[in-house]
Amino acid sequence: MLRNNIQKALLGGFIGTIVFTIMGQLIAPHIIGFPMNVGKMIAGMIHSPENVGIMIHFVMGTILFPISYLLIGYDRISGPGWLKGLIYLIPIYLVAMLVVVPMAGKGLFFHSLPAAMIALMGHLVYGAIMGSIIGTPKNSQNEVVSQN
Repeated sequence: MLRNNIQKALLGGFIGTIVFTIMGQLIAPHIIGFPMNVGKMIAGMIHSPENVGIMIHFVMGTILFPISYLLIGYDRISGPGWLKGLIYLIPIYLVAMLVVVPMAGKGLFFHSLPAAMIALMGHLVYGAIMGSIIGTPKNSQNEVVSQN
């Protein structure tokens, strides 16, 4: 059971990260005038090539966040999987906006409401995808347990 959840978590995290990244590249330019490139931002923070930043971005999105969700949020947040994942990503978004983005020299919430909203939308979509793929624990409130 745990192995199946880990596999679903890694798959959900990977697909969510791809969608998050595409949203930053394709949707952001129409709203804020430029693409949001998380890999490039991470690379700038650690003074590395952009491909290293992209790799770190995918490791965090594919492994770190989904596994931490399984350990912290999976059994504790109620609701359908998509909502559980979405709720779990809200504090991650806030840490990004209050710590990581300023560390990258971009200011709190990118000093831009539209950019902050694009980032929020990306995190929420990522969380919904991840949570949908992982699903909910067996014997949860969504499942009827036999009393016999």
